[in-house]
Amino acid sequence: MMYFGILLAVLGYALQYLVNRRAFNRRNAAGVEEFKSFEAATGTRLLEGAGRKVGSLLIIAGLVMAAFGFFGRH
Repeated sequence: MMYFGILLAVLGYALQYLVNRRAFNRRNAAGVEEFKSFEAATGTRLLEGAGRKVGSLLIIAGLVMAAFGFFGRH
């Protein structure tokens, strides 16, 4: 259970990293995000916001599971 928790935390971190990297790569020289249309901006922000929340939940759940797995043995 401890290793599964660590795996969940790593997957959550990777998901957040990928979402944040995509947002960073969309920025122009002035630091403003550029989208092709309003619909693209709305959809992208909705999906990225959900991705960040899922990533955070995976990290928290993974750390809790790892802690229970570690302290459950001792």
